[in-house]
Amino acid sequence: MTYFLGIDIGGTVIKSGLYDAEGHEKAVASEVDNGVAAHVGWSERDMNAMWRIVAGTIRRVVAEAGVSADEIAGISFSAHGKGLYALDADGEPVRNGIISSDNRSLSIVKDWKAKGLDAASYPYGYQQLWTGHPVSLLAWMKANEPDNYRRTRHVLMAHDFVRYKLTGVFAAEVTNISGSNLYNVEKGAYDPALFRMFGIDEMEGCLPPVVGSEERVAGLSAKAAEETGLKAGTPVFGGFFDVVSAAVCAGLADPSFVNVVMGTWTIVTWTTDRILKPQGDNWPYIWGRYCMPDRYFVHEGSPTSAGNLEWFVRTFLGGMPDCYRQADLMISALPKAGTGIQFLPYLFASNLGDDLTAGLHGLANAHGLGQVLQAVYEGICFSQHVHLERIVKLSGRDKTLRLTGGPTRSKPWMQMVADISEMPVEVMHVEQSGCLGAAIAAAVGSGVHKGFKEAMAAMCPSGALIEPDAGSFPAYREKYAAFRRLADTLSTLPAGR
Repeated sequence: MTYFLGIDIGGTVIKSGLYDAEGHEKAVASEVDNGVAAHVGWSERDMNAMWRIVAGTIRRVVAEAGVSADEIAGISFSAHGKGLYALDADGEPVRNGIISSDNRSLSIVKDWKAKGLDAASYPYGYQQLWTGHPVSLLAWMKANEPDNYRRTRHVLMAHDFVRYKLTGVFAAEVTNISGSNLYNVEKGAYDPALFRMFGIDEMEGCLPPVVGSEERVAGLSAKAAEETGLKAGTPVFGGFFDVVSAAVCAGLADPSFVNVVMGTWTIVTWTTDRILKPQGDNWPYIWGRYCMPDRYFVHEGSPTSAGNLEWFVRTFLGGMPDCYRQADLMISALPKAGTGIQFLPYLFASNLGDDLTAGLHGLANAHGLGQVLQAVYEGICFSQHVHLERIVKLSGRDKTLRLTGGPTRSKPWMQMVADISEMPVEVMHVEQSGCLGAAIAAAVGSGVHKGFKEAMAAMCPSGALIEPDAGSFPAYREKYAAFRRLADTLSTLPAGR
């Protein structure tokens, strides 16, 4: 039997999974990588400890699956985007790795925006300026850790570092590096103009060669084989940015579908054969190079999704048996958009104003737990719809949404997504989109499948279609408009009010 090993490197949890050529999961092993937060707003990890965790999950998944190392035909990755994993001339970490949720460069990013660098850099990198970008973190390190900055010889992202530990070869995978703000997305290459704009010219020679998602980088080194229990020489491929991995698991092989991921983050992704610039629309869409030749992906997202419901359930329903099923039953018994209660799902951040915080508005003594839960579900969908509206300006409304993530288990929630978006929803039950997506990249790279389109058809799960209920459209349109008015009004208030 032939298997493919997919390694998923999240900001907190690291997983390894084994899959066959039809996408059937043989086993998954995971471990929490406890981060380091030396200061408020910092989010780091010990890179050597991270590697030991990766090696440990590989050993465990092979043991649990009961397969031979000879049966593993390829290894690939899915990883969080952005961040900074800097190595010195000897290939050793110059400091802790920095995760994309890190906020230490906020003052630098604000200064860049004040100087107009967001508009000046956008036609090159097609990114919104962000604290978690490698470019922002490098600028911070230059200003605050000059010795570490001078020692840096290799600028990597998370899966680039793990791939280096497996092979001893430096490479930057295209779907992830194209979102670094160091890469010209249209030209398909690093751009010296970006290094100059952000004042990090010294790093121009520290970026490794760019490889494709399915491209074979090297064989597994003897040292890594000893540490992981795998066979030396096993092919190691490029991998994915986790947003792309989710899109691949949702079968985004052409422009017919839009992928919506619901987790801690809501992420809306679409693919096309060219970068689009709608007339009169100045929104700075985030673009990157897709895993398929001559294709791009555009995505929108924020941490305003199901993490908010998890918090609510943990905080207020902790003692309720089978609480998620009970929540579904409660909201299913209520009329759609039946109350004026609004929930702003901004426990982690907002996508409609930097200083907006979470909250419930419109409560009355006639309301009970069911109505409040319904508002939580709706608020998450409304925040998601903000992103979807932006993507639909590019993609058009004649698409099907393919949904992945934990909330796909909730039928009433999926119906709510369909009704609010007024689009058909195809629910894709993918338990481990990172591991499966990485395995798909390895299967394509190994030649078992001739391209991603064939691999998606063979390895991705089928979906269940949910049609929108047209009778609910007016009520949801009215309530969504009220949601936007509330968020817009609150965003004009002074911070902390």
